[in-house]
Amino acid sequence: MNHDETSTAVSERQDIALRLLDRQHETEDVVSFHFEPDRPVAYRAGQFLHYTLPHPDVDDRGIERYFTIASAPSESSIALTTRLPRESSSFKQALARMEPGTVISVSEPSGRFVYRDGQPRAVFIAGGIGITPFRSILVELSLVPVDAEITLLYANRTPDIAFRPLFDSLVRAHPRLEVVYVVSQPTAGWTGSVGRIDAAFIARYVPEAMVKTIGLALADLGVRRERIKRESFPGYGA
Repeated sequence: MNHDETSTAVSERQDIALRLLDRQHETEDVVSFHFEPDRPVAYRAGQFLHYTLPHPDVDDRGIERYFTIASAPSESSIALTTRLPRESSSFKQALARMEPGTVISVSEPSGRFVYRDGQPRAVFIAGGIGITPFRSILVELSLVPVDAEITLLYANRTPDIAFRPLFDSLVRAHPRLEVVYVVSQPTAGWTGSVGRIDAAFIARYVPEAMVKTIGLALADLGVRRERIKRESFPGYGA
């Protein structure tokens, strides 16, 4: 491709303008930003957007970020959910300062982390803010008949868990959906699982064959074999 062809391709890319509608605290430091796009955005649950937010005093991380779309395609707004710690990058500080009506630009949706129909059972594993694609997927799946048994294993540091009321309501409405919460720093009133998602924890909720499949999937994603630890616990199907 010569220079002229490159310039033409770049100029034809049409960014999407998102206008901030409101924000909502999901936990103490996790916030959802709800945007209205300037035109319809077609995406699949689990995909992401590339955000550009010019702002003053830019740090070395720049003005661009990738965020999974936390909303579902069936919802009216586009949601960006992220953690906003006290010591944030200049990008997140600028995001936190945005007032309703402020516009941010994004690229067309991308990504292949989507649910594929036809599997008899699916297991989703998430930690902390990594829950965002599963929020999108589960909300969208709640609208259509799904034959699969779906289990979400969701780890957090404390019981201050993003989207827990939503997931609990989905579980009540869909008996084939199971959500298992686990925290590493429980409070006195916590009655759920304690610890982390390791091989033993997965084996309690996932058939042994699926544990092997998860390991293969991690390898396909480029995770080095020596970093994948798994162990078989015979007798769980008895």
